[in-house]
Amino acid sequence: MTWNRELETGNSIVDDQHKEIFSLVGQVLEADTFSNRREKTETAMGFLADYAVRHFASEEELMTESEYPQYKQHKALHDDFVKKVVDFIERYQKEGDTISISETINAFVIVWLKEHIMTADKEMAAFYKDWKVSK
Repeated sequence: MTWNRELETGNSIVDDQHKEIFSLVGQVLEADTFSNRREKTETAMGFLADYAVRHFASEEELMTESEYPQYKQHKALHDDFVKKVVDFIERYQKEGDTISISETINAFVIVWLKEHIMTADKEMAAFYKDWKVSK
């Protein structure tokens, strides 16, 4: 999973945070290849979940500030993502290596992030930019 310019929203704060999320996902995938992968994977997933919460709060602050009309729907997407990541961590802690980290990350986290950025985040960033210009 690599960051590319196609994923840019045009909001440097949001884009910098997205780059960090992509880096954290890469760390999770990398941790899954080590011999002591369980501890490293749990740590990396925990960092990802914590960072996602902080990042989403930052986006939600922009939406609140600009009175973004799709705020509730966008926040619900954020809440669902965090819940699924936390559920995955808990499942991994219980079941361990019976879960394929790479498959789960690819099937959910990577796909979700890319789709979310390309749709909801780009729309929100464009709205915020227009709002700032009109002030």
